Amino acid sequence: MQSRIDRYEEFLTTQYRGGFSKPEEYSISEITPSLRDRMKNGYFKRVVFTGMGCSAIVSDVVRAFFTSVDTELEFHVFNDYDFRYLVPESLIEDERTLVVLSSYSGHSTEPLHVFHRLAHAHDRVLLLTSGGKLADLGQRHGVSIARWQLSEPDREYPLFHVGQYFAILLHMFFELGLISQDFGPEVAALPGHLATDFTPAHRELARTAARRSEDANVIMVASPKWYESLLKLAKMHLNEIAMVPATRNYFHEFCHSEVATLSDPARKHSLLILTDDEDDEYTKQKMANLVSLLTSDIPQNRTIEVTEIALTEPSFMRKYFTALELIQYLTLDLGRHENTASRNLISEAAGNPWYHGDTIRAELQAR
Repeated sequence: MQSRIDRYEEFLTTQYRGGFSKPEEYSISEITPSLRDRMKNGYFKRVVFTGMGCSAIVSDVVRAFFTSVDTELEFHVFNDYDFRYLVPESLIEDERTLVVLSSYSGHSTEPLHVFHRLAHAHDRVLLLTSGGKLADLGQRHGVSIARWQLSEPDREYPLFHVGQYFAILLHMFFELGLISQDFGPEVAALPGHLATDFTPAHRELARTAARRSEDANVIMVASPKWYESLLKLAKMHLNEIAMVPATRNYFHEFCHSEVATLSDPARKHSLLILTDDEDDEYTKQKMANLVSLLTSDIPQNRTIEVTEIALTEPSFMRKYFTALELIQYLTLDLGRHENTASRNLISEAAGNPWYHGDTIRAELQAR
């Protein structure tokens, strides 16, 4: 197997943009006729996603996108199985709520717990998986299954494929009748747009941000539009691939609390501020003020680096995936600098050996 960073670079330079051109790599043949009829006839008024890690992040991206285009369907996401504290019980119990249990591997324990807790509502549950224990449960209990069927998956790091997951879900939801608008042409145009939207200046900014983030705590802030969808995924790339400490927060909340930690830090901090040309004037002025405060030539700022990442493209999709490409190159450069060897901590801490490097190597050797 290639090293983590080498695989990441190869994916980024040869596959990232191509994923948007493969939105049909899924199967919905195991969705029951009853559930398909209700989806097609507009019965469901909302979709609630639950999943962990990368299986959850694509739900956040989809939710933010549909919010930005004012779709007729309401979306919610929670990342645990004790959903009593995360979403209203009335929302889960509503017969017009479709619940999607997402686990790419099908072996994550938390969605399995949700499956059993929603035994009374299995007729409006959709399992989104590539197989594993979750698919086995679905087949055993007659619960609908939609299967990912990626032709070139990276099993250890499915976060590589969020762009393709996004394309697939938009295609799938339109095919099932959950949404009335076909966003396929906009998705298909993304590779061409990225070829011009992601400029040499973006690549240089990624290098600069990586250099500023060397041996630092990385702090990312943005407006609510980007906090759950983009910053959550950016943090995953920095944590899992570069293996550096990275945190995120809502911009305004950061200014009311966490900014105090930058008073005179002993350890180096790298602040990434994502600015959106659609932010309101108050937010724009407040961001400019924070940059001024933290870049002024005073001794207390000696270990603080600030990088602004401007989102200026003309649509949500183009802003999101241009910024993600920049974050990925930042991650690549920073990961090469840090050169940290993986301990497979995610697989072991999550209790899911399916992602573990030893499991993958053993299966490859057995072929």
